[in-house]
Amino acid sequence: MENQSLILFVCNHGYAYDAMAEARKAGARGGTIIHGRSSISTEKQKFFGITVHPEKDILMVVCTDEQKQALMKAMSSKYGVTSDAKGLCFSLKVEDSIGISFDPLD
Repeated sequence: MENQSLILFVCNHGYAYDAMAEARKAGARGGTIIHGRSSISTEKQKFFGITVHPEKDILMVVCTDEQKQALMKAMSSKYGVTSDAKGLCFSLKVEDSIGISFDPLD
């Protein structure tokens, strides 16, 4: 098994699909998007001077450790914290997985 990481990209609702498109351009093969709500409030609020939207998307992408930095930069450069998406990006080490392959697609 190759060394793997899980990238989590949390952004305002509606931007995860665009962030996934950027990740694909950088070599990602796919991802999963979960729709959720912020625990801060049910309405827009200012939090340390930043407007927080309650509707959030979470994009999850499993990748090799070699791909991780390029994918994170691709998503964050266009949809990061300074954009309207307010995207936060971080990764976690994947210890074990079943059914994930990074073999070339035919």
